[in-house]
Amino acid sequence: MLSYQNLFISLLLLFCCYATYTDLRERKIKNVCSYGLIYAGILSQVVAVLSGSSDLLNSIFTVVGGFLIVIALYWFGIFAAGDAKLVWGASLLMPADLFSEAAAYAQYTPTTLVINIFVPYCMILVTYLCLKTDVRQKSQAFMSIFRQEDFRKQIFERVFSLIFLLGLRQFVMLSLRWLGIELGLWHQLLIVFSLYFTLSYYVKRLGLERVRNYVVCVVMIELMVITTPWTLSAWSETYVPLLKIYLLYLAVFFFGRHFIANLDSIVLDREVDISDLKEGMVPAEQIVKTEGDDGEITYSKEGFALPNVLNSNIILGTLPGGVSKEKIAELKQLAADGEFEVFDNTIRIQHSLRFAPVICLGVILTLLCRGPFFTFF
Repeated sequence: MLSYQNLFISLLLLFCCYATYTDLRERKIKNVCSYGLIYAGILSQVVAVLSGSSDLLNSIFTVVGGFLIVIALYWFGIFAAGDAKLVWGASLLMPADLFSEAAAYAQYTPTTLVINIFVPYCMILVTYLCLKTDVRQKSQAFMSIFRQEDFRKQIFERVFSLIFLLGLRQFVMLSLRWLGIELGLWHQLLIVFSLYFTLSYYVKRLGLERVRNYVVCVVMIELMVITTPWTLSAWSETYVPLLKIYLLYLAVFFFGRHFIANLDSIVLDREVDISDLKEGMVPAEQIVKTEGDDGEITYSKEGFALPNVLNSNIILGTLPGGVSKEKIAELKQLAADGEFEVFDNTIRIQHSLRFAPVICLGVILTLLCRGPFFTFF
């Protein structure tokens, strides 16, 4: 008799293969596939709870946490809507008891699946770009990081962000100690990063960067100096773990991201006239509207960035879903009015990528390795 686990695995592979087929053939993931996968995934969680292979709290955490993860990836423009629904459904349909013998951190299927999707994809992409470019092009891509007009501004911004993060960590530590609460390092870091990203979001949204940089950061430095003993071991124990994480973030998500983006631009991007834009094309750069003090509106282009859906001044973002018919009509009208003459009415377009096969690969790796793929080794 076919067990529930085998049935759910078969359904999962069937849905993923069908999504891959439609994405490759029609460049879309049909709702009947993504919603069917979500409904089957929720049913599998109910069966897991009733059969005792998962408790109710874990299943709720998987459903809600997985939804929040894919919503965040969609919000920041990393996933298109169809990709987000497919990943959420796949994380729900993973049989819970399949990961019962895995390490504790590997038993949470939404994060495991996301790791198995993005890490191999990034490895394949970086390898491809490195093989397709010569030493001169690699050097050009690396030096272009330092030639950015706002490079110095970005570095100073990250220095202030680091001071804010370190000071916030000390504030959290002192608060927990005052409240008599003892937490492990990773729980402390979870609280610190949650506060950091929440506060940074509101600082950016409310335009309080100068207040944070020149008022709050000064207070944070004084807090760290006053409350940390003046010994190397004390400063190292207090700040080095967080400093290592931040430096890794800086290396990967600033220098690494810009380097790969520059290589990608050399190898995969192409420039098209705005009048030649077609539905589904994915921009490799943004068009931003700026209103001067005199009320004059100008338009400029910026490099690839994670879309900020709250910024109404971004006329064209780098959303993975591509340009819609309505947006194309708006852009063509602005071009006809002469608004884009400053950059010759052109825009760079990314190489179109069907992401469903990548998701399918991540699902297969998760099933085979029963956790992040690197645990297999």
